[in-house]
Amino acid sequence: MTTRSSSIIIMTFMLFTMVISACMTPQATPEELAAIEKARKDSVRKANSRYCMKHLSFANEYYKNKSFSDALYNYHKLFEYECVDEKMAQNVYVYMGNSYREMEKLDSALIYYEEGLSVIPENKYLWESKIFALKMTGDDEALLQTKVDMFSQFPDDIILGEEIAEDYIANDMYEEARVMAENLLASNPGNKNLANIIMQSVEATGGDVIEFLKSEYESNPENISNAQEYGRELLATGETNSAINVLEGILNDSPGMTNIIKILIQAYGEIGQTKDVISMLKKLNTANPDDIRIYFDMTDAYILDGQLKSAMTWANKALKTDASNGQAYANRGAVIEAVAINCTGAAPDFDDKLVFYMAYEDYKTAKAKGYHRASKKIDFLKEARIPQSGDWFFNRDEYVKGGKAKPRKECYAWLNRSVTAPKK
Repeated sequence: MTTRSSSIIIMTFMLFTMVISACMTPQATPEELAAIEKARKDSVRKANSRYCMKHLSFANEYYKNKSFSDALYNYHKLFEYECVDEKMAQNVYVYMGNSYREMEKLDSALIYYEEGLSVIPENKYLWESKIFALKMTGDDEALLQTKVDMFSQFPDDIILGEEIAEDYIANDMYEEARVMAENLLASNPGNKNLANIIMQSVEATGGDVIEFLKSEYESNPENISNAQEYGRELLATGETNSAINVLEGILNDSPGMTNIIKILIQAYGEIGQTKDVISMLKKLNTANPDDIRIYFDMTDAYILDGQLKSAMTWANKALKTDASNGQAYANRGAVIEAVAINCTGAAPDFDDKLVFYMAYEDYKTAKAKGYHRASKKIDFLKEARIPQSGDWFFNRDEYVKGGKAKPRKECYAWLNRSVTAPKK
């Protein structure tokens, strides 16, 4: 079909349309007018199909080869020939906007992104392309509004929703941030970031975070995420007993939550409930039987509770688990030191000094194996607690047998350990 023939067909159709329009009653509905316009465009597009295919092919090839000005020339031709239907629009508007963007003509790029979105608002790539261009312009207000508009089109996009809530916080729009986060949290109850956004908003607007968390917790006590946040906030504000009640409730329903067990260990420790600390550490040990750090914590807890034989049991478990671990030796040294302190009267006698020396030996081994925190213990015991040359001089005959010396006090009998006496 020649250009002349195309023009004749188009003019004939337009004349026919004008005649029909003239005969129509003034009461034609918008739907009827839209149908007439669609029929006109379909006819024109069909008449120009040859040119549509040619320019579309050229445009896409130029775009692929990054010849953006040539690509745009051919894309514009598609509009001249009224080629762009809804199907073709899915790519044409994106590629035109991207071409202008690559040529650093951001205003033109945004015009075509916006025009495309007015036709095909469900095209996610077109939204993302517009957002990318707006980031390049630095127009934060327009960028945020575009994200909000996009979210109204894609309300299930949780990532986009979170991003908008975070942007609201960054722009001090705390009420908007809270509303957005609360709506998202309703369908994503375990999302910690959303819960934090709500708390930030409440705090920034002068609200009572504790009261807010309490309300959230009481309205839905089965929501573990809310309960955790409430418990942590109670701890942070010194309401330890209330925090323990909340955290224990979580653990009753979900006994395997080791993070809650760890928080409870901290909470019980703060109020001196060492037996509860030990109970929680046992649960933690059951969940993580090979974690040597739990052995260290268990040793400390038993020392605080005055159960020194049990403390020694856990210290020995740690050494058995990893004999190359310097902290394991310091851990046992702490037990032995506690035993000596417990047995010492007004001033340490030779028996006490022998036991302090055992602790001293363990601390020295700990440092030799890389645990340098033992250095202060070594210096302290060396200065004031371990046997000096005079102590050995006066007590050698009574205590040393076969080059070894053992304490004779009854409270040390269970240690079953001796020290090597210095040579005369």
